[in-house]
Amino acid sequence: MTTAAARPLTFGILPGGASAQEFFAAAQAAEALDYDSVWMGDHVLWPSFWPEPIPLLAGAGAVTSRIAVGTGILLAALRRPAALAKQTATLQWMTDGRFRLGVGAGGEYPLEFEASGVPLAERGAYLDDTLEALRALWSGDEVTIRNRQIEVEGARLDLPPDPPIPVWVGGRSRAGQRRAAQYGDAWMPFVLAPERFAEGWANVRRRAEGFDRDPDAIVPAVQMWGQFDDDISVALPVIAERIEATYRVEFQRFERYTVYGDADMWVARLQEFIDAGVRHFNFVVAGGDRLEQVTRIATDVIPRLTESQAE
Repeated sequence: MTTAAARPLTFGILPGGASAQEFFAAAQAAEALDYDSVWMGDHVLWPSFWPEPIPLLAGAGAVTSRIAVGTGILLAALRRPAALAKQTATLQWMTDGRFRLGVGAGGEYPLEFEASGVPLAERGAYLDDTLEALRALWSGDEVTIRNRQIEVEGARLDLPPDPPIPVWVGGRSRAGQRRAAQYGDAWMPFVLAPERFAEGWANVRRRAEGFDRDPDAIVPAVQMWGQFDDDISVALPVIAERIEATYRVEFQRFERYTVYGDADMWVARLQEFIDAGVRHFNFVVAGGDRLEQVTRIATDVIPRLTESQAE
């Protein structure tokens, strides 16, 4: 078993895009540039354009052959578990085992929880019940489950995923950390500083041992907004505008959770997270020329980080 500290660095990208074709082109570029994975976030309802990730990831899987595809993250509690189990198992089959299910509790847009019949205050409990059901159904065994999300007796999924689908659990809260320790193959929080990551990762490891799980089997990952440009006067307004439009907060309050600027700035910032224990990064591209940024991060940033780890 590879220990968490000895685990090689890997990198994923959330390129976004205004069209399916733009997203697929970015996935192909990421594969050619040796990224580990390409991801897409999720909202059932949102004030602006946000397509459904599962079909888009299926398309990305169809135009690539090596790179993993993942939801970063899916609001899994807003889906019915049996249907989600079948959808994700099918995507794992379509991609020859390259799918990762990233999940989180969400909550920043209450209307989508109301519309989906999930009480906002109980979203974490609903997510736990969803994960319990997914794990049981994916096994291919005959299962009986009764919880908030599903009541079924003697059910069997006809397409058990092979290999098993890795579950990447988001959430920086204590509940998210416990969830990663209990159900996760990775802990991938979003919007937190390096020191908070180090504290949370130590807690995930302790909690995993309490669940009789090997903490070294869990990938320590982080997802973060980024904007690459050699000219900081170009990068800064792009990411600041995107953050303020998305979260309705001043960028100054959010800045320490992001990475932006030229290669030196990226390397210095990401090294702080590496020192805190991170071994996988997911970069959410804020805007601008997405293909150019996918390329420059891969050529100007990632080699410097991986080479420093090999020394």
